[in-house]
Amino acid sequence: MALTEAPEEFRTTFQDEVKSALRVLDNVEMLDFIGLQGGTAVDVFKHDIACTTKANLCVFIVEHPSIGLGMEIMQRYHTMKPMMIFAREGQKVTRMVTGMLEQLNQPLLRYESAADIVRLVDAFRSAFLEGVGAPE
Repeated sequence: MALTEAPEEFRTTFQDEVKSALRVLDNVEMLDFIGLQGGTAVDVFKHDIACTTKANLCVFIVEHPSIGLGMEIMQRYHTMKPMMIFAREGQKVTRMVTGMLEQLNQPLLRYESAADIVRLVDAFRSAFLEGVGAPE
């Protein structure tokens, strides 16, 4: 989630709601990013790239774009490991992201609430664990 320039409500309430709901799902470990909370710029870079590379699934919310978020998405693209990219219903998304998703034959996932994100991630997690592929 792009945090540096995101509104306070997104950085606190919404992000916490999504992360708290995802943490209670079975077989989910949340890799938290350092972001604005501390460490040097090098610490943030190394930690975020390691998390982006290590995770079995990355969930990106792209309605508040940032260069760092773009770097994380591109890093994930190069791993060819699963990612889910979300944007709030009606929110514009850069063509760089929509073009990547089109090339990967993957949808841009739209949501209206945190519950929508959690529902889709849980469906993906269940399909992934059963080995049947990602739901759309």
